[in-house]
Amino acid sequence: MKSIRWKIIILCVAVILVPLFMLNRYTIETFDTFTRQNLEQQMKENAFIIGEQYKAALAPDGSIGKDKTAGFNEAMNTYSREIQTRIQLLSPSGMVLTDSSTNSEVKADLSQRHEVTEAMAGRMHASFKMTADRSYMYYYVARPVKKDNAVCGIAYLSRHTSPIVRTIRSIFTFQRTITIMAMLAAIVLASILAHTITSRLRKLTAATTAFARGSSELDVKVRGRDEVAELATSIKAMAEEIRRTNTYNREFISTVMHELKMPITAIKGAAELLEHGAINKETARDKFLSNIRFEAERMTRMVLELNALTKLDMEIPHSQKEKVDYCRCVSEIVERFETTLEPEHPQIKVSLPEKNISAMILPGRIEQVICNLLGNAVRYTPAGGSIEVTLTEGPDATVITSVRDNGCGISQSNLPKVFDRFFTTEPKDRPKDYGSGLGLAIAKTIVESHHGRIWVQSVPGQGATFSFTLPATNA
Repeated sequence: MKSIRWKIIILCVAVILVPLFMLNRYTIETFDTFTRQNLEQQMKENAFIIGEQYKAALAPDGSIGKDKTAGFNEAMNTYSREIQTRIQLLSPSGMVLTDSSTNSEVKADLSQRHEVTEAMAGRMHASFKMTADRSYMYYYVARPVKKDNAVCGIAYLSRHTSPIVRTIRSIFTFQRTITIMAMLAAIVLASILAHTITSRLRKLTAATTAFARGSSELDVKVRGRDEVAELATSIKAMAEEIRRTNTYNREFISTVMHELKMPITAIKGAAELLEHGAINKETARDKFLSNIRFEAERMTRMVLELNALTKLDMEIPHSQKEKVDYCRCVSEIVERFETTLEPEHPQIKVSLPEKNISAMILPGRIEQVICNLLGNAVRYTPAGGSIEVTLTEGPDATVITSVRDNGCGISQSNLPKVFDRFFTTEPKDRPKDYGSGLGLAIAKTIVESHHGRIWVQSVPGQGATFSFTLPATNA
């Protein structure tokens, strides 16, 4: 059963029918038990009354006088009709003396019946027996009539349960009718509910299938404010994110192909010139081989940075951050960075707050960000210039790290693009220092993965200041 519609219908019908069936069974069984117990109690009380009347009608010799027999029998028959119960009076030996049923045999021997045997022994006893066709139940009560502590007779009552059975059958018929009506109502209501849900789900399925096959738009129109409508909204948001991601990936691949095309073209051109005789000229050979090596190294660096960039989104969210003394961490990063520089480099100063600041970070990744910003600052700052690394407390429990230089600065038109992938402000005639344009994009990804933000401020000719925030913690 794959359709959710039938699952909903069957579930609704089961939820209604099972409790209703259990309630019906409980009602009928409770009614049957109550009526039977009540009937048995009434028969015991009637047996007592009949026994007392019989005892009052006895003569001193233990028999009913002829003058009283007719009246006693008439009273017993009248009482039998009133209580709708067959009344038999038995002798102490179990022989029928009188019977309210006109079709019965007088003087019949009932001593072999279990309840009569118990009454002959002086004990009242009740029993029941099903009819041969199991349609009715017969109840029997035998009560000993005692005089001077001796059994002088037995009041024997019997009655079938046909009124109870008829009532139970009437109840059962009524409940069966109600059950059928409830089942039909459940099917109708469940069908409407299932159709309301599944029709919208089918629309979602059709729309998402079309979108997966290449449709430019996800046409999802689902009414309501329930979970299905929320699902539709989430699917639309997901589709929009997929569309943006696909667009970004296409643009990214296009940019990568363009960036790789340039060094490949340069390598191919240099190789062709060498094949056409330039290899025999020492000066030309050295120049072209140097160009090939430079472009190959540039491609290698670009591929490594691309690989690092694609891993960041998967690696950083699952990495365990560490709580560190951020001021000390930055000082050590700057010290390690200075050891990699040439002797003649701009002076780097570190300005730290008096208060220690702690932060939950990935130290290796934050070092990658700071070293990238310092590398750019060194590249654009003359040897006599200066670079300052400053830490300040920011709003909303953040720490701001700033790297300021007094180099050439960045033009206002390039400021919005400095964090774009493959964007660089270096001129093409500076092959020695020409970067891939991925460093700041990687730095931005790392900072944002730490729930921070990064930005730049610059005035052309007066240097640039790169700043980023990180969430601070209590020391």
